[in-house]
Amino acid sequence: MTHGSSTVKKRLVFLLLFCFVMNIVLMGRVFWIQFVRGDELRQKAKEQWTRDAPVEPKRGTIYDRNMNPLAISASVKSVMASPPDIKDVEKTASLLSPVLNIDKEALVKTLQDAKTKKKGSIFIKRKITDEEAEAVRKLNLKGIYFTEESKRFYPEKNLASHVLGFTGIDSQGLDGVELIYDKYLKGTPGRIISEKDALSRELPFGLEKYIPPEEGLNLVLTIDKVIQYIAERELEKAIAENNAKRGTIIVMDPKTGEILAMANKPDYDPNDYKNYPSSLWRNSAVSDVYEPGSTFKIVTSAAGLEEGVVRPEDRFYDPGYILVAGVRIKCWRAGGHGSQTFAQVVQNSCNPGFVEVGSRLGKDKFIKYIKGFGFGETTGIDLPGEAKGIFNPEKIGPVELATISFGQGISVTPIQLITAVATVANDGKMPAPHVAKALVDKEGKVIYEFKPRVVRQVISKETAVELKKLLESVVENGTGGRAKVEGYRVAGKTGTAEKYADGKYVASFVGFAPADDPQFVVLVIIDEPSTGIYYGGQIAAPVFQKVMADILKYKGVKPELPSEEPKETVKVPDVRNLYVEDARRILVQHQLSARVEGEGLIVYDQVPAPDSEVKSGSTVILKVSDSKSDKNPATVPDLTGRTIREASEILNAVGLKIDIKGSGFAVRQNPPPGAEVEIGTVVQVFFEPPQTKKE
Repeated sequence: MTHGSSTVKKRLVFLLLFCFVMNIVLMGRVFWIQFVRGDELRQKAKEQWTRDAPVEPKRGTIYDRNMNPLAISASVKSVMASPPDIKDVEKTASLLSPVLNIDKEALVKTLQDAKTKKKGSIFIKRKITDEEAEAVRKLNLKGIYFTEESKRFYPEKNLASHVLGFTGIDSQGLDGVELIYDKYLKGTPGRIISEKDALSRELPFGLEKYIPPEEGLNLVLTIDKVIQYIAERELEKAIAENNAKRGTIIVMDPKTGEILAMANKPDYDPNDYKNYPSSLWRNSAVSDVYEPGSTFKIVTSAAGLEEGVVRPEDRFYDPGYILVAGVRIKCWRAGGHGSQTFAQVVQNSCNPGFVEVGSRLGKDKFIKYIKGFGFGETTGIDLPGEAKGIFNPEKIGPVELATISFGQGISVTPIQLITAVATVANDGKMPAPHVAKALVDKEGKVIYEFKPRVVRQVISKETAVELKKLLESVVENGTGGRAKVEGYRVAGKTGTAEKYADGKYVASFVGFAPADDPQFVVLVIIDEPSTGIYYGGQIAAPVFQKVMADILKYKGVKPELPSEEPKETVKVPDVRNLYVEDARRILVQHQLSARVEGEGLIVYDQVPAPDSEVKSGSTVILKVSDSKSDKNPATVPDLTGRTIREASEILNAVGLKIDIKGSGFAVRQNPPPGAEVEIGTVVQVFFEPPQTKKE
């Protein structure tokens, strides 16, 4: 009896100890679950009984400077599926695939994978059209529903596409200002949280929480929609007329650095960017480099004038070439320009003259100004993909120094070049180029303003003013005549650069107006024209003229009309078959101005035609060539100040012979200038060496 009682007691004690240990274990497990893994398991449970659907915020609108919308966002439907609610995957996919234009097998696989992985919701097709949404709604499929998303639209289509860029499926900025200012435009996403059961079905009396999204800020650009349209219209015409590969036009306010227009052709429609080659997305105005040719002579002139190594009245002699370290560098004009002042060197875009200026500057000083004008580094414009250009000071020898002085052997971006010219227009102060003007909220309140900034003073105001006058003379009397805008003072420079591919050229013109108080700088680049005409003065200057004329008119800049009484009419004299300088002189005597087109010494045609009635002060276009005059009797040209070579070429061109007396420069002649003589007559020309000034 005692033994049995003892056994029972032992068993009870063992049972109690076992229960105690189990309680300890259970309590430890509860502690582990509740306190150690509590947050983790609570989150998992929450994920199991709730569905968290993101709500995309409305992306900020992009406006031009006058608050015209260039990029807007609108609400659209996206098709979603709740896999647990779909009983027949095959049937659902068969009905959805044709209306959404989705491959059926791919859709079946997507739904089956989602069911296998027990996903609560997945996207079927995002940002569909209204027609697609209506078709899906009519199917009334269980487990298929809609969610609201925001889609980007560009109401002006291709207009300023390279500035705007585009967005991806998640409304993230991928290019242009959409990318650069994405963090301001995109806003903050919202959420819809709802409760569901173990089969991912919404509970009929479950709680639903809506966290609204925060809209993105609106971006106001410096771009002017009207000026952008003008630039794109004229660029498209120029490319078509010249059968060119591509082109670029930039319009800048030189005082602020604001980009008023930036056009590249060909371009693309950002609404449908995926259906365009990715090469067309590239913004050539900031990302591509090219040899600037003679437009770079503005930099050489600025450096020479600032350092005092050249003055406008200094004289140069151009025989048609210049020798540098044994290398013969030709002038663009066969036979050269002869004796000329530096002002005429700029007007005539004379290569040997600029080589001489570069030589006087020397390598170190010239490099200082090239860097000072921003070449070899990015401008910092707020657009993606900006290139630095190609400029390596370490590889500059005597020949490289010579070629760079007239714009060869250095590669720049269009935005670098227009910024450099804007520096001259802005009295030597370099503006920082930019396309963003302000960030504003949905009420129109300005949150942040992008203020104009001066990078540095590159040249003095006095040098800039002097250079403006020289560039104005290029348009009035030089190679840039076709850029002239009636009633306004225009300054600028032509450029023609030969590419490394044979027979390929880049024609350009850059200028500003009004010349005395510049408000707009315009750069025109026509790449690889293929109609046989490729000079910047012939191709790019007329485009500049049309763009600048329309901008001045649109912005209400009043022309500098003369204050005197209306001009009287004069009869245009016949200057055909005359030496070009004599033709100019005769036109001046008749109160007319001249603009020369072509290369050569003899006028073969003129516009307006002889005996036309025009207003006093009108411009007569003189078309010149290298052919000889056949006019008999011939008019003896004025040879005063000419060298022996120049005088010989001029007399030969008009059909006369020369009898040389002395050496140096022509001081008198017989017969006198203006006399009419028979072809073949010998003209005695007396030359004397230049007088040396005494200190």
